[in-house]
Amino acid sequence: MQRRRTAVLAASDLARLAAVLDRPTPAEVPPAWHWGCLAEPLPRADLGPDGHQRRGLFLPAIEAPRRMFAAADMAFSAPLLPGLETELVETVTNVEEKPGASGPLTFVTVDRTFSQADEVRVAERQTIVYTAAPPVPRTPDIELPIADWSHETATDPVLLFAFSAATSNSHRIHYDQAYATRVEGYAGLVVHGPLIALLLLEAMPARSISRFSFRALKPAFAGETITAHGRLAGDGAELWATSGGALLMRAKATF
Repeated sequence: MQRRRTAVLAASDLARLAAVLDRPTPAEVPPAWHWGCLAEPLPRADLGPDGHQRRGLFLPAIEAPRRMFAAADMAFSAPLLPGLETELVETVTNVEEKPGASGPLTFVTVDRTFSQADEVRVAERQTIVYTAAPPVPRTPDIELPIADWSHETATDPVLLFAFSAATSNSHRIHYDQAYATRVEGYAGLVVHGPLIALLLLEAMPARSISRFSFRALKPAFAGETITAHGRLAGDGAELWATSGGALLMRAKATF
């Protein structure tokens, strides 16, 4: 399954995300900010009970009710620029079922490319996982690496709502407390995985990044403080995020 969309990349896409991250609007798209670009408007009739686009329209018609953005690997060959016509191509490249500790898991791989002037400038491979199992209670991690830098960000429902709006993410676990806790069984409103990943990038010393990847490990919830850590390693940096002693995400940036 594949879909394409071509539109002029709007400066307002960057302005909305910049406001969420409390920084000036950049002149070009920073690494991973493409998550806020070229969002496709979805008719309400095409939305499923979780707020996402109904399965079977683009993503496979998987019955498991809970969906998570598990991981991503992206490469940046040139910066995307606002004001230019941009083509987004999204392709479902693999669907695989695997056993999990709490039941079967379905992993869906989606490749996404953003092109300007007939050149692919951002390439991303997303891994989305579906499960029927309830969330596992979060436990602290005892041993964590020693960081060269760290930065704390307090979260609240307003931050989550603003990030959902800036990235056109209508998943109800991020803004509907009753749905998140009573239907999907979370402890509260869930902080977006991409938001945590961006906080890791924002905390880094200024560098030109050619590649970035992350893997989500545990959820964070509105009201918690997320700490973005990092240290230089080889030709890049190791990054990780924590909250309440729990390791939420591991990531790597290549310079």
